[in-house]
Amino acid sequence: MKIKKRRLWLIIVSAVVAVAGVVILGSVIWYKQMLRPVNAGARQKISVEIASGDTAQVIAKKLEDKKIIRSAFAMTIYLKLNNVTGTFNKGVYSFTQDQDVASVLKHLLGGKPDRRSVLFYPGATLRDKTSTPATQKTAVASALKRAGYSDEQITAAFAATYTGAVMKSKPATADLEGYIYGDTYFLPSDATAQQALQRAISELDRVVAENNLEKKFAARGLSLYQGLTLASIVQRESIGCPGKATCEDMRRIASVFYNRLKKDMPLGSDVTYHYAADKAGVARSHTLNSPYNTRIHKGLPPGPIASPGLAALNAAADPAQEDYLYFLSGDDNITYFAKTEAEHKANITAHCAKKCQLP
Repeated sequence: MKIKKRRLWLIIVSAVVAVAGVVILGSVIWYKQMLRPVNAGARQKISVEIASGDTAQVIAKKLEDKKIIRSAFAMTIYLKLNNVTGTFNKGVYSFTQDQDVASVLKHLLGGKPDRRSVLFYPGATLRDKTSTPATQKTAVASALKRAGYSDEQITAAFAATYTGAVMKSKPATADLEGYIYGDTYFLPSDATAQQALQRAISELDRVVAENNLEKKFAARGLSLYQGLTLASIVQRESIGCPGKATCEDMRRIASVFYNRLKKDMPLGSDVTYHYAADKAGVARSHTLNSPYNTRIHKGLPPGPIASPGLAALNAAADPAQEDYLYFLSGDDNITYFAKTEAEHKANITAHCAKKCQLP
C-alpha cells in the first residue's frame, strides 16, 4: 500500500514538474519572441513623445501603443533582468518597427531626442505672476521651461528680434504678447528658445494670411495689431469653443465690444485690468490706474493681453450682428447678454452670485 502511494506521489510530482517546465519553456519562448522587432522589414519612422516624469512603464506602454515594440510587459521584464537604468530624456524620439527592444532602449537612454516638442496654449500670456497654478502652467515662459529651456534662454528669447508679416504692425516698443500662436510645435532637438518662438510667430503669420484677417480688420477700421488686441480680449472673456474655427459665443462678445466702441463707451472688460494687475504684480482692482484698464479708459488697450486662437481672431474679424452692449460669464459658465444696464444687472442677480463678486 505504501509503495502505491509513493508511486502516486511520484507521478503527481513528475506531472507538476513537467507542467512547470512547459510553462517556463513557453514563457522563455514568448519573452524572446516579444523582444524581437515588430516588423523586420519596416523602415518608416514612427515618432513617440516622452514627457517629463514618464516612468519606464508609461514609456513602454506608449511604445506598444505605437507598435514599436511587441509587448510593454516584456520590455519592463527586460529592464529588470538586465538591470538597465538611466534617465529618459523628454522629447520626441523616432523609431522603426525593425528595431528590437534592446535597440529601442539604446536610443532612448544613450542619446538626445530626435525632436523637441513645445506646447503653447491659446489665451496664454508671456509670463504669469499670479498665484494661480493653472494660469502659470499655460504661460509661454512656463511652456518653454517645460520644453527644457533655462530662465536665461527664455529671457533672451523674449528680447530677440523676429521676422514675419505680422510683426510689421507691431510697435517697436511692444513685446511679444499676443504673437505666440497656440499650438504644439515639433522642433529639432537642438532648437533654441528663440527658434521655438519664431516658429509660433510664423504660424500666426500663416493663420492671418490664410484667413485674410488683416483685410477684414482693416474693413472695421482696425490695424492688424489692434485686431490682435481685440481678439486677445475676446479670447480671455469667452468660455470658448474648443477645436472650432468659428465660435458664436466669441462672435457675440466681439459684437458687444464693437457696439461699445461705436457709442464711445469704455469696453468695460475685466480681463484687461486683470492682465495689467497680474503683470505689475499688484492686487486686481477695477479702479487700477493703467492704460490697459478698459473699465476706466475708452478704446482699445495699448496692446494684446494674451495669445488669441483662431476662433477669437475670426470673431474679432467677423463679429455677430447684434445690438447687445453688456455680457457676463455666469456661475454656470454660460455667457449672458443684455441690451440695457437694467437687463445686465438682472443677469448679475440671476446668474452671477459668485463670479461677479471676484475682483
